[in-house]
Amino acid sequence: MSRINNRRAVASLILGRMIYAVNWYNFAAVFTLIARDMNQNVSGLGLAVASFYFGVALFQIPGGLLAAKIGPKKTATYGTILASAAAMLTSVATNFPQLLLLRFLVGTGMAFVFAPGLILMARYFRERAEGFSVGLFQAAFYLGGAFGIFAWAVLADAWGWRESLAISGGIGILTALLMFLLLPGDPIREDFAMEVREIRKILASRWLLLLGIGMFGVDGITSLITSFMVFYLQNSQHANAVLAGGVGALALIAPLISSPLFGVLHDRTRNPAWLMFLCGAVAIAGLELTSLHSVTAAILANLVVGFANGGALTAGFSAARELVHGEYETLAVSCINSTGLFAGFFFPPLFSWTVLSFGYPTAWMLSGFYLLPFITAVLLSKAKSFANHTS
Repeated sequence: MSRINNRRAVASLILGRMIYAVNWYNFAAVFTLIARDMNQNVSGLGLAVASFYFGVALFQIPGGLLAAKIGPKKTATYGTILASAAAMLTSVATNFPQLLLLRFLVGTGMAFVFAPGLILMARYFRERAEGFSVGLFQAAFYLGGAFGIFAWAVLADAWGWRESLAISGGIGILTALLMFLLLPGDPIREDFAMEVREIRKILASRWLLLLGIGMFGVDGITSLITSFMVFYLQNSQHANAVLAGGVGALALIAPLISSPLFGVLHDRTRNPAWLMFLCGAVAIAGLELTSLHSVTAAILANLVVGFANGGALTAGFSAARELVHGEYETLAVSCINSTGLFAGFFFPPLFSWTVLSFGYPTAWMLSGFYLLPFITAVLLSKAKSFANHTS
C-alpha cells in the first residue's frame, strides 16, 4: 500500500471499475432468460455483443480526446453515468431492437471510462509502480466481471432478468457519484490546445498499431469466452444457472492473479511484445480446449484463457501508457483499446453463424485459428521495449 499516493481516489476507481465490469458482462449472463422472453437464440446474443462492442470501440478515441480537453476525471464520471443509465433502461426494453440500441449506449458510455480511469490510476501510484497500478486496475475489472457473470446469472434466475439489470444500472450511477466526490480535480493547463499534428502523430504510430493488432486478437478471445460461455453451457451442456455462471466467472477470476503479476513483470522486463505474444498464444491454446465439448473442458479453458488474457492486456496497456506523456497519454491507451475492442464487433456474429452452421465444437476450434495471426503480429515490432517510439 506504500506505493499509493491517494488511497481514497484509488478506492473509488477500483469500485467504479468493478461495477463497470458488472454492467459489461451481466447481460450475457442473463441472456438465456432474455432469449426465452424475446424468442432469440445464439445469433441474437451475437448481435447484442457486437452492438455493445461497436459502441465501446467506436468512441474510445473520442473519449481520449475529450479527456485531453476537459480532464480524465470528468470524462470518466460522465461516461459512467451514461453507461449505467443505459444499463438501467435495458430493464424496461419491450423488444429486441431496443435492447440492441441500449447495449450500444452502454458501450458508448464505457468508452469514455476506461482510458481516463487507467491514467488516473497510474497518477495516484508512485514512480516505477505504474505497471502494477495497471494490473490492479485490470484485476478490479476481472473481479467485477466474475461477480457480474456468476451473481447475475443466479440473481436473474431467482428474480428475473429485468430486475437484475435495473439493480446493476442503479449501482453504477452511485459509483459515478463516489468518483465525483473522491477523485481530485483535473489539473487542466490553461494554455493547452488540441494540436492536430500531435494527434495525427499518435494515431499514425506504428508501435501503437502493432499493439492494437495484438489487442485485437486478445480481445477477440475475451469476447467469445466471456460472452458465450454461460449461454453455451446452459443450452448445449444443459447446465443450471449456478454451474454455468460459476464456470463462466472463472475466465475473470484467473486474471486476478495474472494482471498484477504481469504488471510487476512489465515493470521489471520492459518487454511487452513478448509478454503479449506468449500470453496470447497460451490463450489460443485455452480457447481450443473448449472444442472438446464438455463441462470439464470448459472449466480448464476458462482458467487458461483468463490467466493468459490478464497478462496480455496488462502488458499491452502498460506499454501504450508509456509511449506518450502529458495530456495525450489517454489518447494513446484509447487507440490500442479501440483497435482491440473492434474484435468484439466482428467475431461474435461470425461465431454465432458458425455455431448455427456447424455446431459449438467446430465454432470454438475455428475461432483459435482466426485469432492467432493477430496475436503473432505484435512480434513484428522487433523491439525489446515500446518506450520512446512514438512514430
